[in-house]
Amino acid sequence: MASVIDSQRIPMVRDLSERLAKLSLRGRIANTMVLLVAISGIMLGIWAHLADDRLKRNITLELLSEELTHFETRMRNDRGAEPLRSKAINIYRSSDLSELPRDIARLQPGQMHHRIRRGGLLLDVLVRDGEFGRLYITYDVTNHTRQERFSILLVSLGVLAIVGIAGWAAFAISRRLVKPVHLLAEHLTQIDPGQRHVRIAAQSAVNELEPIARSIDAFMQRLDGFVEREQSFTSTASHELRTPLAVIRGAVELLEVQLGERPGAAKALERIQRAVREMSEFTDALLILSREERAGVPADAGCDVGELLVRAAEDQRSVLPGKRVALEMPDSEGLHVAAPASMVAMVIGNVVRNALQHGTGDNVVCRLTGRELRVTNAGALPQTDLGAMPPRRFTTHPGGHGMGLYLVRRICDRYRWAIRLENTAEGVRVTVGF
Repeated sequence: MASVIDSQRIPMVRDLSERLAKLSLRGRIANTMVLLVAISGIMLGIWAHLADDRLKRNITLELLSEELTHFETRMRNDRGAEPLRSKAINIYRSSDLSELPRDIARLQPGQMHHRIRRGGLLLDVLVRDGEFGRLYITYDVTNHTRQERFSILLVSLGVLAIVGIAGWAAFAISRRLVKPVHLLAEHLTQIDPGQRHVRIAAQSAVNELEPIARSIDAFMQRLDGFVEREQSFTSTASHELRTPLAVIRGAVELLEVQLGERPGAAKALERIQRAVREMSEFTDALLILSREERAGVPADAGCDVGELLVRAAEDQRSVLPGKRVALEMPDSEGLHVAAPASMVAMVIGNVVRNALQHGTGDNVVCRLTGRELRVTNAGALPQTDLGAMPPRRFTTHPGGHGMGLYLVRRICDRYRWAIRLENTAEGVRVTVGF
């Protein structure tokens, strides 16, 4: 069975394929067209040259054969007939040892010998045995060879000119071919993620990209439905949760008045109040995150990060009495952030809670300096989990869901806060840059 030739194993073809792969779509189309024209022109030129050379050799063979036949006819009529001597054609007999050149005398009979060099000339020689002995006839093709080389030069220049014209035409054609792709890419780039029900198939209805545009429209339609369902569910759930939370908050305030003097009641009511507050902040965060638009928050409607950090540390000390949360806030002025307090509290609370729950030690250090909050706990993370915040459902705790860090990342992306994970000498550090 014949083996299949793998073009990728040929170094030149492989190198050419790699070079083409690095070009743009327009460059690949244009260069491929130029390459095809160049290869076609070269092959056509070679074929024309070979056909012309074969034709000339056949004509020369017929011409010299007729001359020898004519000389043999003269010899039959006149034994003393002299062989032909001219500037272009010369006939020699094997008996003419003094006139017969040695390099021609060594040639074998029965065939045509091409381009024999002698004295700066190029000769075609036909050697033939007949009734009058061995005859040699030479034909000077020096001028023909020069003309042939000049013709090859003209053909080569013609091929180069054709390739140049083809290159210009290829780039012009490729521009027209790639223009619909660029327009489609431009339309996709100009689409605002907050816009819904945007379609692009109508703009590509007259070119070959219409099936692609229709596929993109179908995907965007499904995506619009998914986003609308998610936003509707999140918004509805957030609003529906506010009513029972308000009822619980009012009931707890009433219980504080009625049972505030009983031993142990204050601590239990405080835990209920803290859970209600955390749930309210969570529903507020879901409601804000469900909105696609990024609404600005006035500077006077922001919050103080230091106060929320102190509150988060106190909450975690109450939930995990065996853990220690150390606060370091060297800046007395504090840090004011133009963002809802619920969003900042959600970020701080989740970061501190994760440090307490997943750290290998009992101490967590929270340091607020400048516009950065650094939370450090004992332990280490794999290098693959460091850098930017990990994706959704990332957790180091068996059975965990990873939703806390996912919400932290969503909120930081929303307000363009920088956040990163890193291993330090003290342990794992989470840095949030407000």
